[in-house]
Amino acid sequence: MATLKDIAQRANISTSTISRFLNEDPTLSVSEDKKRAILEAVESLGYQSPKRSKKQFVHHEVTKTNEPVGEQNVVMLNFLTPTQEIDDPYFTSIRAGIQNRCLEKGIDLKTLHLDQVDANLKLIKNAPALIAVGHFSKQVVETLYQANQHIIFVDSNPLGSKTDAVLIDRLALSDEVMQHVLNNHCKRPAFIGNNEERLHVFRKVTKEHGLYHEALCKVSKEYCIESGYQAMKEMLQLDELPDVVYAATDMVAVGVYRAIYESGLTIPGDIQVIGTNDISSARHMSPSLTTMRLFPFEMGEVAIDMFIEKMAGRKYKKTVLFGHEFIWRDSFQRK
Repeated sequence: MATLKDIAQRANISTSTISRFLNEDPTLSVSEDKKRAILEAVESLGYQSPKRSKKQFVHHEVTKTNEPVGEQNVVMLNFLTPTQEIDDPYFTSIRAGIQNRCLEKGIDLKTLHLDQVDANLKLIKNAPALIAVGHFSKQVVETLYQANQHIIFVDSNPLGSKTDAVLIDRLALSDEVMQHVLNNHCKRPAFIGNNEERLHVFRKVTKEHGLYHEALCKVSKEYCIESGYQAMKEMLQLDELPDVVYAATDMVAVGVYRAIYESGLTIPGDIQVIGTNDISSARHMSPSLTTMRLFPFEMGEVAIDMFIEKMAGRKYKKTVLFGHEFIWRDSFQRK
């Protein structure tokens, strides 16, 4: 079982500060960065306060229930398993933001995972709103919408204007990455990621400039270290290597680093690397990782704000599109 000391080590914050924060000490002043670090460490380590009071950082993992959900309750559905989520800082941060806003507003949070949908359709139906985090199959989306049309999707928008959504602007951020790639006069850019907007922008831009090579475009269903590692190993078998790799996530970039170093090559001397998300360890990688900073914690908070708006009577559907920030570090440098 995780302890306050474990959280302190993960967040690099004193145990006394963490204890006071989790117990809502009104005399404590904590910066937003420290608050985010504490909440993300709490979530990733699965910490639960011994007191388990409603006002503390506690939510309910649902197995199966027939109880109706009250007006101050919200149901969150995560497309990842608990183990997968812990390994993905982006979605861990979204959940932490959701939980933080629920804590602030006194909202009871009930959590479901994808494999629990069928057993909890009544819970979903009775919820005043469902927050669906991640990417779901067409069949799951149809099941959810039939059960409850008051859905707030986070990081996807499968039903368009039929529901609320909180999104990152994948088109804009990938276009900015590719402009930096072009401005740096890269000749063999590579992409490792999923089949979504960033892949489409990469292909469009590289084809327009005569830089597209099918072997340098690796599509995976997972955003993880292993997928980045395997994809990069395959590219390193080519006669002509990429000069820059655009990784769909920083976790993918970690795998890319590993494969490059195992081959005896250097970053950025032989191959440059660009990631996405700006996870906490990105600045500590060797060399530090150039990446696109996103705002997943804030996305989670905004999802709850949209739920509160619904409860206050908002009738129209709403989509919130988050921006990004390109973070220049040593793995990809201006020329």
